[in-house]
Amino acid sequence: MLIKQRDEIKPSEITDETHYWRRRRFLKGVVKSGLAGALIANFPAPVLAMEDRHYRTLNNVKPGPYSTDEQMTSFEDVTHYNNFYEFGTDKTDPAEYSGDFKPRPWSIAVEGECEKPGVFDLEDFISPYQLQERIYRLRCVEAWSMVIPWVGFPLGPVLKKFKPTSRAKYVAFTTVLRPSEMPGQQRSVLQWPYVEGLRMDEAMHPLTLFAVGLYGKTLPNQDGAPIRLVVPWKYGFKGIKAIVKMRF
Repeated sequence: MLIKQRDEIKPSEITDETHYWRRRRFLKGVVKSGLAGALIANFPAPVLAMEDRHYRTLNNVKPGPYSTDEQMTSFEDVTHYNNFYEFGTDKTDPAEYSGDFKPRPWSIAVEGECEKPGVFDLEDFISPYQLQERIYRLRCVEAWSMVIPWVGFPLGPVLKKFKPTSRAKYVAFTTVLRPSEMPGQQRSVLQWPYVEGLRMDEAMHPLTLFAVGLYGKTLPNQDGAPIRLVVPWKYGFKGIKAIVKMRF
């Protein structure tokens, strides 16, 4: 099993994220000094800066209010040991077969029992919210786990923006359907497109997160680019990836 227990992880096996840690120390210092509000006011919207063809740096990220202080899983493991059946059922398939997947341009449809449905460009969907880093445990139903520094924003305020009606008891999320770019969808392993759902109270919980990055970078394709759900108290399969639709 690739995922090791916390006390078995050697420092030499953890990916060097020097710039990442410098940024975290700086942000913690900013928060302690009381300057966070001023910085956030000057940089209210998330900014994506091109780094290479695989990942982009996420700027203007602040520490989130909910994080574990446990040893984080290495970037290598987080990005090369994945369940994403749209690319294949083996743990290495997502990293191996997601190279042709195109996470930009992207849009998200909002439908169902709400007063403000519509189709929204991803950048417009994200821009009203301050990006946060939250270090969450992820546990798989297969009995392995990771500790991941996600970058994202709470789901609750997003749902409120679309004004769900009193008839909205659940919210369903749908993964994109692109068999030409997602070879796993060419097999009947699951019913495609994949759909997951939460009760409204679960969706509104302050821990429920829309994630757009990890380790300070945009989500790699194999981890659910460009936007996924993270529900830290539920098994990992509830964290639906590559979301193109929400339905109340």
